[in-house]
Amino acid sequence: MRLVLIAAAALVSAPAAAADLSWMSGCWQQTQQERWTEECWTVPRAGQLMGSGRTGDAAGVQSFEFMRIAPGEDGVPVFWGAPGGGAAVPFRQVRAGDREIVFENPNHDFPTRVRYWRDGETLNAEISGADGTKPMSWRFVRM
Repeated sequence: MRLVLIAAAALVSAPAAAADLSWMSGCWQQTQQERWTEECWTVPRAGQLMGSGRTGDAAGVQSFEFMRIAPGEDGVPVFWGAPGGGAAVPFRQVRAGDREIVFENPNHDFPTRVRYWRDGETLNAEISGADGTKPMSWRFVRM
């Protein structure tokens, strides 16, 4: 019985520690014609990462967001997003890999899923519905 439980536990994605997310650290940008988006993430320290993002064009900054990834009460990482400086909304980690992390909040209207992953030297970000509907994605290069 104990071996079966150990094997079953190995199939569940273990919570990512903040140190495991160092691949997100740095300042990143995506530019498409006159529109740009930037995200900056601190190095992991004291169990968390702090982030900020902004989007704009030649006319100026159009939107911004404050972000944080920190352990929840049970130790599982939580992404906190505060668009426009509003109240922070929590998204709990549901999956983590070597250079990927996925958070979900099924009670939030949109998005319900937040995903980050590295593809070589590119940091990718995507928000969507829980089933992947209405995806919005960004492909960032290091600034």
